[in-house]
Amino acid sequence: MKGRKWRLLALALLLGSAQAATVKLRPQGAELVKAVQDALAAISTKETPVTLDTSGGPILTLGGSGATAVPFSPDVAARTLTVGGERRIEFNPQGPLPLADAVRAALMDELGLKDWTPAAARVRLSGADLNGDGVIDLTDLALLMNNYGKSGATVGDLNQDRKVDDADLKLFSAQYKP
Repeated sequence: MKGRKWRLLALALLLGSAQAATVKLRPQGAELVKAVQDALAAISTKETPVTLDTSGGPILTLGGSGATAVPFSPDVAARTLTVGGERRIEFNPQGPLPLADAVRAALMDELGLKDWTPAAARVRLSGADLNGDGVIDLTDLALLMNNYGKSGATVGDLNQDRKVDDADLKLFSAQYKP
């Protein structure tokens, strides 16, 4: 069986495929929607498009909101907090950074990106960085192969169909660059 797994890997590395990434955020207002879309466009490529899904994720607002809104410190560009059980990222309208830069910095933190580049986004958002070290390498492949053929919520299930199989191997191979 081990020989078959490695032959499948070799085949998958030859085939490769493009993979899209969707980021769930709920920006409030046209200005924030545009800033988020522009930020995501900067890390998107034809091979790995990064798109906005507003059906979930943290709420993004310009300034605080509601009766309990706390004023911003002038040197803070954005803050993350939980209000009524929902995560919020609030941007300081008079902050030290232009809104575009504040959004990019907050999203880098939110998405766990080391750099705001298409390459960093591809690694982090592809799901193939199974150990979360910012690199898609043979350690990640070992984690996937260790679970190859298993079902359930398992490390290596890149397409989230609750099993680790050839489809996951193909997705991994599209992201792995030796």
